[in-house]
Amino acid sequence: MHIQRITAATPILTVAQQKKSNTEVTNNVTNPIQQNSSRASEIARNYFLGAQMVNPVFTGFPCSTSNFRVKELPDMPCTCCGRPMMTNKQVDEFSRDASQASGKELNQLLEDNMDYFRAEEKAVVHYIQKQLKDMPDGTLCTAIIRKGADANQILKDEQIDVVRRTSAKSVELLGEENPIQALCDKELKETFGLSKDRRYAGKVSYRGTNFNRGNFLDKIVKMEEKNGIKHENVHKVLDVAVQIPESEKIISKMITQYGFGGNESKFAHRLIQKAVVTAEHIHPKSKGGPNATNNYMGECQECNGSRGNMSYDEWMRRYPNMPDNIQVNANAVTEEIIKGKIGGNYDDYPVDLKDAVSRETNGKVVLTVKNPEEIQKAREERGLTRPEADKKEKANAAGEYQGSYHGLPAGSSKKSGKKHHIVRTLPQQEENKEAKAA
Repeated sequence: MHIQRITAATPILTVAQQKKSNTEVTNNVTNPIQQNSSRASEIARNYFLGAQMVNPVFTGFPCSTSNFRVKELPDMPCTCCGRPMMTNKQVDEFSRDASQASGKELNQLLEDNMDYFRAEEKAVVHYIQKQLKDMPDGTLCTAIIRKGADANQILKDEQIDVVRRTSAKSVELLGEENPIQALCDKELKETFGLSKDRRYAGKVSYRGTNFNRGNFLDKIVKMEEKNGIKHENVHKVLDVAVQIPESEKIISKMITQYGFGGNESKFAHRLIQKAVVTAEHIHPKSKGGPNATNNYMGECQECNGSRGNMSYDEWMRRYPNMPDNIQVNANAVTEEIIKGKIGGNYDDYPVDLKDAVSRETNGKVVLTVKNPEEIQKAREERGLTRPEADKKEKANAAGEYQGSYHGLPAGSSKKSGKKHHIVRTLPQQEENKEAKAA
């Protein structure tokens, strides 16, 4: 996989300059359609045909986000943050079990699912665990309000913990006295007032400025080139460091909403919900991205909701480990496709994912994936049969399709009785129509 790192460092601009800069990034990176251009329809058609125009063998198909079969795969790594994701079924199971558990049983359940909690939620879970140690009948709601939970304290405690875990990961990979460890020690001292050898116990008087997550991650990224640290080691350290929470407001809202007579089941669901796998539009839907399998990738609700329609150039400054995580996800999904876990309609998905990501990042991220022939060969080597393609699935998906696909304007359809069918126009036919119109 080829990766051109996108760092977090950005120059300080005036408001006017920043707006101009954001507009330029949006136009250059995510929006291939220039407004008021006579070639707009041609540009749009070429963009969304993408890989199909280059190689017609690899084609996605119209599909609603709810029918994206990759969402059925449990424990897939998020293409953004890299954390494991849950299916809706897993989320429901956790919510049920956590709402009925208390004391040690609840503490163990939280620990067993720790990898699924996102940053702010994990901070709250760690606080609850501390309270449960001497609360044999403690529940999620009763533990969160014990001892007057302080959202700012909970946030800082978790930030300190993640910085320390980042330091520990660097020592594991690079040995003692490495540059990343030194960076972590500096942050603990200057931001949190903790000396290198001091153990953290209870409250401390924090001094210095608030923790700057972006600058911290950027410094780690630059150590790959500056200090000659191997890329794979920087990636593993970043996978820990990106878990640093930032929002005191999110934590405070959870305390208020669920700590005073809150519903145990709803609280459990809220803690884990952001880990659910969603269908991320690689090219944002708000910018014309189609609802189709060749424009989707599996991403947790936290990352999907936070990105919005932000360009990847901008978004990957927040998650600089994302290029590697897309590759990890592609490998994991491909393995499940080989095993036949999601039917026979997705053999071309890894190549579609590669093409879409390459287009959307302007070639900065190029994945290494298996094509359909290689996937079938892998099955044969393992003695596995190819699952049958579900033709009905594609037909049903076409009826729910919204967006530009194969040159078709959004919302266009041809009615036949009560059913709606998508009229697919081939590139050559579209060109002939344009020539006649001219």
